Amino acid sequence: MSWREAVRLSGVGFSELSVQAIWALRQGNLVPPGPAGTLAARARRRVVQSKGIISGVLALLALGAAFALRSSGVASSAFTGGAPSGVFDAGVLTGLFGLDLAFLWWTGMQVLPTFLSSGVLTLLETLPIDDRTLARTSGLLYLRLFDLPSLTILVATPVFVGLALGPWAGIAVVPGAVTVVGVALALSLLTGRFFVRRVQGARGGGTIVRWAYLTLWLVPAFAMFGFVVAAPAFFALLKGGAASGPSLAGDLLLVAFPFPLAALPATVASGPSSLGLAATGGLLLARAVVGYLALGTAALYWVLGAVRRVGLVPPVVPGPARSVPLVLRPVGAALAVLTKDLRIASRTPGYAFLVLLPILDALVLGLWTYASVTTSTAAAGLGLAAVTTAALLATFFGPAFFAIEVFAYSYGRTLPLSDRSLLVGKVALIVLIYLIASTLVVGLTLARVFAPIVLVGFVAAELPAVGAAAFLELGILFRRARTRGLPITNLYTGAWLAFLVSIPGLLVASLPLVVYQADRLLAGNLRLLAMGLVALAELALSAPYALGREPS
Repeated sequence: MSWREAVRLSGVGFSELSVQAIWALRQGNLVPPGPAGTLAARARRRVVQSKGIISGVLALLALGAAFALRSSGVASSAFTGGAPSGVFDAGVLTGLFGLDLAFLWWTGMQVLPTFLSSGVLTLLETLPIDDRTLARTSGLLYLRLFDLPSLTILVATPVFVGLALGPWAGIAVVPGAVTVVGVALALSLLTGRFFVRRVQGARGGGTIVRWAYLTLWLVPAFAMFGFVVAAPAFFALLKGGAASGPSLAGDLLLVAFPFPLAALPATVASGPSSLGLAATGGLLLARAVVGYLALGTAALYWVLGAVRRVGLVPPVVPGPARSVPLVLRPVGAALAVLTKDLRIASRTPGYAFLVLLPILDALVLGLWTYASVTTSTAAAGLGLAAVTTAALLATFFGPAFFAIEVFAYSYGRTLPLSDRSLLVGKVALIVLIYLIASTLVVGLTLARVFAPIVLVGFVAAELPAVGAAAFLELGILFRRARTRGLPITNLYTGAWLAFLVSIPGLLVASLPLVVYQADRLLAGNLRLLAMGLVALAELALSAPYALGREPS
């Protein structure tokens, strides 16, 4: 068979994959209402919507980089400390490539468990198809999960860089874009399969071990944050290395991925002297560019052939089962829902990302505060920043937690679990994330600025507003689910709806913060009291709306 047949089979397989990702039918879920003939088309549309959101973010990143490159004459003096202009351009493109790599990597971590659990690869093995066509079909099916985001990187990056630095620079950025896509897809496959084998399906280890593994996947995000913070020092190192001549530290800095690929368009745009490097440094960069381009091409070639092998390996290595005494500990329905959601999130990178991002963001904010030189007069501003970050992040991602029910519904629908208990459990999860995040940043802030009444007062005053926002968002989703007869879609699908629902929640969570900022005639403690009263009023209005009546 030919590549044409592999493309045709991958199209059919992607429809099956979309259906399983949306409604989890293989896990016992019910077929959604509506004409059966439109089921696959509806699933594909929702998957495209979610990929479109990721592509939009990647396009905005490329556009932002283009604006930075256009203003390099002004910005470079502030960030590079007098280093050549090409260094600034290369630094901007290094950050862009790093963010592109991180976004594609995270996307793969979210979708690969669904891809492997859908059973599409196993189904293809039963067909009378030769091994080469099966390998090609599996590889194309995997690539289709990333088609729109990858095309956005491969098209938007050269276009925007070309508009900012000139058409030749836009062409010169293509090797970097191709390499980033190839490396990201390979990393997604490797780390995703490692997660499925060693974390998601492993025996023993416990929830703490799984969360520890999942936290590691967020390290690249904070590495990017650290790069932005350390940009002046990075540029100073480059400047010093160029002035002092060849050295081991300078050479390692020059060849660090993805700097050589980012330096190529900067050199094309401004000339070889724009980086301030000697001839030996330029030769080293050229060799690194060729090596990384070969690495990206090899990674893409490996992915096309490795997907089938990865999909057919058992999720865990078989081993003898141990006899463990069964102990049942009855708990309340809402607490059981909260526990169930945390356990599912610990086995699903996409949901774990939603739980960990607000918490780790609060950790970064707290560490930044601790390292900064502050005084006691900054306590109110720090407290406001802490609760604003924790509240808005927890509220924005809150609607996505309802999507866990796509998986949980297959066994939970037989339990005597009321909608009210389900909703309260999910609100408790959002509030718990807010409390952990805000407590983390406030605790680190207290070590620097000891103002416990003010800082804890902000956390307590905003707490009812976070609960009100969660009740409002989930109440809207529950009412929609009741009318449709099924839970709504999961994280990677139906994302537009989750985004729209988060808007009223963000407004509710923001209102007490706006009241605090606007009511400057009152003293600080009275402003906190007014903020808390507004939040309590919101909770009193949104909770009855969400809890409402149970369906008959």
